[in-house]
Amino acid sequence: MLATIKAAKARPDYSVEIEWGDGSRSIVDFAPTIKKSGVFAVLADKDFFVTRLSIGGNGDWLSWPKELDFSADSLWYRSHPDQEVGEAAAGG
Repeated sequence: MLATIKAAKARPDYSVEIEWGDGSRSIVDFAPTIKKSGVFAVLADKDFFVTRLSIGGNGDWLSWPKELDFSADSLWYRSHPDQEVGEAAAGG
């Protein structure tokens, strides 16, 4: 099973609160990604980060304009480093 994003809200502290398809919630910190600069530098604009977030592919990814996409699976693993996606689906 793949992770699916049901809802997401970008917060001014450069984190995103995600509600997953299984009903669980987690917070992903994007500050380390933004610090890498390069293509991610645009996310440092707080207004852009908070207001331009969208969910794509029926919950398969989060995106911002300028082709900044983050897969649901990668975000799941960032917020659940010790748990496999399949374990969550099975209630593990």
